[in-house]
Amino acid sequence: MAEGPAVKVGDVGTWAELHARPNPSGLGVIPIPALSAILAAKEREKGSPLTESEVLAIRDSAAVMVLPDKGEPLVERRGYADIDPQKCWQQWQALRVQLKP
Repeated sequence: MAEGPAVKVGDVGTWAELHARPNPSGLGVIPIPALSAILAAKEREKGSPLTESEVLAIRDSAAVMVLPDKGEPLVERRGYADIDPQKCWQQWQALRVQLKP
């Protein structure tokens, strides 16, 4: 069950805290920097593949901002779509293979 006040444009916090709040307007809860970039950096730092529990912990603690329009203008500026935080383990597994040299 969602807890706390509904998210609004401009709210910032972690994925875990803001994703848990009501979002009746369907606003974008967008990791900044991109979750894929955070995971890639953490995996390079670790020197081995991240486990599912590590990926989920990184996602949960990722800084996010609530944006209108599902954050589409930010995606356009980045030049790529980030992985979906709700499907991050599966999408990270597919993406990490593509990032290998």
